[in-house]
Amino acid sequence: MSFTGWVTAQPIKESILPVEIVQSPEDVQAEVRALKECDVDQRELARRREQDALKDQRIGNLEKELELSQKEVELKDKILAVKDMEIAAQGRAFNDMKEVTDRALKLAESQKPKSNILPILGGILAAFLIGLSLGL
Repeated sequence: MSFTGWVTAQPIKESILPVEIVQSPEDVQAEVRALKECDVDQRELARRREQDALKDQRIGNLEKELELSQKEVELKDKILAVKDMEIAAQGRAFNDMKEVTDRALKLAESQKPKSNILPILGGILAAFLIGLSLGL
């Protein structure tokens, strides 16, 4: 076949051959320590990111609570304004009723019918005198 010539003509890469790497134990220990520190740093970084996310969530909750508190204060101010208007309206109505009552009393006094007792007593006295004069 024609492939056999092509395969043998290709150069052999040196990276395919097994290479033996020799390091000292101190170098290996230093690399292990560095990897452990990196792992610890990675965990610390993840923990801090979680804490930051929780803090951001708390800040968001506090901002929402602040907004709600401000709305509550606004509503209470509106309620107080309405109550003040109600009190003012009741005061005006009371003053108006007082004026109406005073007018009604004055009108009643000015148009009061005069007492009929004097003519009745006069008539009784006249009848008595007439009866006396006839009887004597």
